[in-house]
Amino acid sequence: MTGPILLTGFQPFGVHAVNPTMLLMDRLAGMEGVVTAILPVEYDRCGIVFADLLDRHKPVAALCFGLSYRTDSVLIERRAWNRDETEQADNAGVVRTDSVIVEGAPTSYGCGLPESLLERALAGAGVPVGFSDHAGGFVCNHLYYRARHTIETRGITVPMAFIHVPPLPEQATDRVGGLAIERLEAGARALVGAVLQRL
Repeated sequence: MTGPILLTGFQPFGVHAVNPTMLLMDRLAGMEGVVTAILPVEYDRCGIVFADLLDRHKPVAALCFGLSYRTDSVLIERRAWNRDETEQADNAGVVRTDSVIVEGAPTSYGCGLPESLLERALAGAGVPVGFSDHAGGFVCNHLYYRARHTIETRGITVPMAFIHVPPLPEQATDRVGGLAIERLEAGARALVGAVLQRL
């Protein structure tokens, strides 16, 4: 292994003053063998920033984290879809209700890391884990697709996965109870360890 594992989270968005993935990047910033970054919650910029991180750091793998307010489990996203479809505005005020992300590109890309490896790592760390076949229609899915498309079209070997995390307990809603940042950190460290072993 010659390069680091790239870990990314997102800035806060919408009405949410705190994004757990941003806190997660702060906690993982000093971890050996990784480089962390916090991406803008903007359609037009997130993919560009990710591509710049690939150029700058030459990572051997990438794990991208996003926030989902619909889950109590850490979700391994199985597919990235070539579609933006939500009425929620990004942090630049852009709304995309029915837009192709990359014209003429594949309808979807699969996860670039073995899903079973990721599941075992999270379960072994005592973190509730599940799978999802749709990363939503907002910036998380947009980044996932752009990142996978960039890697595929450049012909580079950077296994990449996207992981959705629950809100923090203090952000709990009637539908979800949240997950403490300490448990999210334990899960993320387990994921890094599993990917490092595989590489």
